Amino acid sequence: MSELEFRPRFRFRTPLAAEDVVARVRGHQAGERGPRAGGTGNHLTLRFPANLRRSWTPEMSIDVEPDAAGSRVRCLIGPASGIWMMFVGGYLFWSFVAIVGIALGASQQTLDGTPWGYWLILPAAVGSVIMFGMVQEGKRRSRDDMRTLKRFVDDALGCDCIRLADEQDDF
Repeated sequence: MSELEFRPRFRFRTPLAAEDVVARVRGHQAGERGPRAGGTGNHLTLRFPANLRRSWTPEMSIDVEPDAAGSRVRCLIGPASGIWMMFVGGYLFWSFVAIVGIALGASQQTLDGTPWGYWLILPAAVGSVIMFGMVQEGKRRSRDDMRTLKRFVDDALGCDCIRLADEQDDF
């Protein structure tokens, strides 16, 4: 995975101990506009400062596991949990509207009535397509922030993490 894509995941081994990885990421400073590390134990979350976050701004989840040769680092860049849940809820809503439309239309058709319930499928389809377009636009707008998060980890750990992950495909 040499290119950052939507919700990229990468993992790699490092000779650093898990505590050192966590300390380096927590202690790394990226300026006022850079991400901040939060989290507990060996799980970290990189987020941008609240005044710089937009609805499409991603965050990075980092899990560090102790290993015999140092530690394993697993990273995932994705949308903030609130935005993620908003889209999941939206898709569930439009799915529910479509299912109600199908059930209502089929019932009306069975009873030899006018099956106007099928018309609910149309707004469900349009709503889903609009949401899909919003997702694509959010992915486009988040590219630079995703690169910033990746550079933050690279600078903190002193490696090109995605290249290292590509070289260490063994776990």
